[in-house]
Amino acid sequence: MNRELAGSSNKKQILTILFIGWVVLYIDRTVISLAVVQMGKDLSLAPSAIGMVLSSFFLGYAFMQIPGGFLADRFGSRKVIITAVLAWSVFTALTGLAWSLASLILIRVLFGLGEGSYSPSAAKAISDYFPRHERTKAQSTMMSSNPIGIVIAPLICAPLLVALGWRQVFLLLSLLGLVVVFLVWKFFRKSKHDAVETNESVPQREKGAYKELLRNSIIWKMVIIWFGISIAQWGLTAWMPTYLVQAKHINLTSAGFLTAIPALVSAVVAFLSGRLIDKLGAYTKTVVIISALIVGFFVYLLTGASSALQAILYQSLASIGIAFMLSFVFSLPHRLMRAQVVGTAVGILNFGGQSAGIAAPAIMGFLITASGGSYTSAFMFVMGCALLAAIVGATLPGSKLAAKVVADEHVAL
Repeated sequence: MNRELAGSSNKKQILTILFIGWVVLYIDRTVISLAVVQMGKDLSLAPSAIGMVLSSFFLGYAFMQIPGGFLADRFGSRKVIITAVLAWSVFTALTGLAWSLASLILIRVLFGLGEGSYSPSAAKAISDYFPRHERTKAQSTMMSSNPIGIVIAPLICAPLLVALGWRQVFLLLSLLGLVVVFLVWKFFRKSKHDAVETNESVPQREKGAYKELLRNSIIWKMVIIWFGISIAQWGLTAWMPTYLVQAKHINLTSAGFLTAIPALVSAVVAFLSGRLIDKLGAYTKTVVIISALIVGFFVYLLTGASSALQAILYQSLASIGIAFMLSFVFSLPHRLMRAQVVGTAVGILNFGGQSAGIAAPAIMGFLITASGGSYTSAFMFVMGCALLAAIVGATLPGSKLAAKVVADEHVAL
């Protein structure tokens, strides 16, 4: 693909817009974790049904990860981002019109399909506008937006839910995506210069690059690792508001403010780890193992939390490990793969994470129902998945991976 690497000011604009897009995406997708408290009452949903609703989004989202990456690699990030944001905004509005469990699940699946192309196409935009030596830092900076969206969602949406009700809140949130669409349309432009440093536009190398990607053992191990950590990320994000209301007996507004604390911790850690990624990249194996163990340990302590504040403390400490993993996992495609397949590589990695998003809320919901409302078995399930991530992390080829950090091309594992 021929394109011109952006100038310094334009690169900052592009990164800022991508960052805003991620924040809006996370607000739109995570508000339902608060809204289900009201939805459950209005639509008479049991915990197992709520789990299905929370998981249904990820079914569509996971399905679109790899196709979304392929489309971004083929047709460019600008077109795919605009289409994705328009689609998810429409289905955000339609969520507010749901009238039954079946309609809610269908709308959330379609909403997930809309959001599913954003992650790989945003990563593709990084490779389009940034030279290779700047991509890992730009990617990690962009991904630090994820927990910020999770912070903002409860702070803004919990009071709105109490004041307006869940239907009106979803209708209002749908307008945010239109702002992102305008910014992308205005500032993203097709570029014209051949990126000489990677020779990425040579057509005959494209098939080889995709084969190289599919043979990359590190990428596939990281899919499993990110699946395990994402069980913790999405399981806790989905169920903590309901847990605090039902098990710790606090009101929805208080639950909203408390659940913003772990997300704020995660945002700060994700940003700081992004600053360190170039220095610590050679120690990816060690970072992965330690991060996964941190998550597992503090989720285990969560099972014995005696108060809402103690539960939030343990979740906040677990979020440190999740945030480190977030930065390192999504920097790998930029470090290991050629730019013309970065979108697909990120899609493959994120497929693992979003598959966890399908599994975690539903499995936890069934475990909570089966145990008569107790959350202990659900949290133990999360802990086990974090330990799985640590075990797989121990099989990563540490020295080989370190060598790939400084290699510029021809990664074949």
